[in-house]
Amino acid sequence: MSSRAVELIDAEEIVATLRESLLVLDVDLVVEYASDRFFETFQVSREATIGRPLQDLGNGQWNIPALLEPLNTIIEKNVSVEQYKVDHVFEDIGRRIMCLNARKTVRPGNGSKRILVAIEDITEAALAAQELERQQRIMTGMVQTLREPLLVLDGELRVVEASRAFYRTFNVEPGDTIGEKLWDLGNGQWAIPELIHLLTSVIPTQSEVVDYEVTHAFPEIGEMTILLNARKIYRKGNGTKTLLLAMQNITERKAAQAAREQALALSNTLLTELNHRVMNNLSMVSAIVGAERTRMTDTECRAAFERMRDRITSLSLLYRALSRTGAVAEVNSENYLEGVLRNLLESSSEARAIDLTLTTDIASIPMSTSLALPLGLVVNELATNSLKYAFKGRRTGELGVSLQRDTDDLVLKIWDDGVGIDPSARTDSGVGQKLIDSLSGQLKAETHLESGDQGTITTLIFAAKSDQ
Repeated sequence: MSSRAVELIDAEEIVATLRESLLVLDVDLVVEYASDRFFETFQVSREATIGRPLQDLGNGQWNIPALLEPLNTIIEKNVSVEQYKVDHVFEDIGRRIMCLNARKTVRPGNGSKRILVAIEDITEAALAAQELERQQRIMTGMVQTLREPLLVLDGELRVVEASRAFYRTFNVEPGDTIGEKLWDLGNGQWAIPELIHLLTSVIPTQSEVVDYEVTHAFPEIGEMTILLNARKIYRKGNGTKTLLLAMQNITERKAAQAAREQALALSNTLLTELNHRVMNNLSMVSAIVGAERTRMTDTECRAAFERMRDRITSLSLLYRALSRTGAVAEVNSENYLEGVLRNLLESSSEARAIDLTLTTDIASIPMSTSLALPLGLVVNELATNSLKYAFKGRRTGELGVSLQRDTDDLVLKIWDDGVGIDPSARTDSGVGQKLIDSLSGQLKAETHLESGDQGTITTLIFAAKSDQ
C-alpha cells in the first residue's frame, strides 16, 4: 500500500483496529491521547485520563516504577522500548501483565516531542504460560524422583523428559536423549518392533496400555525383559498430546521365576519318584504279609494278618493314586476311597462268604494326602468291622459309604443293615477301634455312632482342609 493510500485512511480507524491499547504522552508523561481499547481494558474514563500525568491516573495506580523508568529512558536517551513486560496489581481490576512497545516521535513543523505507547494486555496468556511452566517443573521433579525408568514423549514420540533411573538403567546421557525420537536413541537400540507397534498402533486406539512385556537385547547391556505401561495425556487448551512411558526392568524377576519353576518341577519329580517307591515298598510289604498269612493254620491269626495286609494296601492305594495321576500332594477322594473299598471286598473272607451289596456316594473332591491317608484307614477299619461283625449268620448284607461336603466340612458316613452292636460288648479294647480313635483324632473329627437291630451308622464330621 502506498503512503498516499495510508494518508487517506483516518488515523482513528487505524487505532481502532489495533488489539493493543494506545497512549500518546508528552515529554512530561502527561496523557494527550488514549484509545478506546485503553479505557475498556483498564476500566478508566476519558475525563479522568486525558490531560493528566500518567503516574496520577486512577488515584496513583499507574505510578508504576517498572513502567515509568523505561518511558523516562526514551526521553533521555532517545531509544525505543520493545516487548517490555510489566506485572502490576491494580486496585479495581486486579493483576495485569502488560507488554509495552514505546518510542519517541517528533511532530513535523513545530518539532514537539511525543511518546507513543502501545500496551498489550497479555495477562491470560502470561498466567497460562506461568502455570504451564509450574506444571512442567512439578512434572520434571516427579519424573526425577521415580525409582523406575520413565520417558515423557510428545505427539511425535520425541523425548521431552526422562527420569534419572532411565539414564542409569540404559546407560545413556541426557544430551543424547532429550529432543530425540525414541527409535533414534542410542544408535537405534530403542527401535524395538514390539515397542514401536505399541506406541504407533496400539496407543492411538487406547488411552493406556498396562504391563506390556518386551524382551530385547541392548548393546553393552545385554538382554533385558521390560514391563511397559503407557498412557496418553491431552493438555487442555492447546490440545497438545503427551505420552508417558513407564518401564520396569523385570529381568532378574523373570530369571528368579524361571529358577523357582525349575526347582518346583525338580521337586515334583522327586516327590513323584518318592511316591512311586513308597507305593512299591508298601505293595511288597503287603505281599509279604499275605504270603505269611497263607502259611498260618490258626484262624484268628490268619484273620489278623488279613487285616494287617488290608491296612497296608489302603496306604499303598494312596500312593498308587498319586503315581497314576502324576500328583505329588493331592488325590481325588472318590477314586481313592472306591479303590480302598474295592480292595477290601476282594481280599476279605467275610465279604466273600455272603452276597454283599456295596452302596457308595462319594463326592469327587481334591484332597490333600494329609487328609486322605487317615481317612482311607478309617474307611478301611470301619468297613472291616461291619464285614466282621454285622452279618454273622446271614447270607446277604448291605454296606454303604458316603462322603459329602457341607460348607467347610466333610461328612463321612459308613453304614450297614446288620445286627447292630451288642450294648454289653466292649468296643474300645480291639486294635481296630483304637486305630479308629487315633485316626479320628488326627482328623479332628466329631464322631457319632447309631446302632440297633436295623444296622449301624458311624458319622465323622471334620474340616475339609487340613491345617497340617
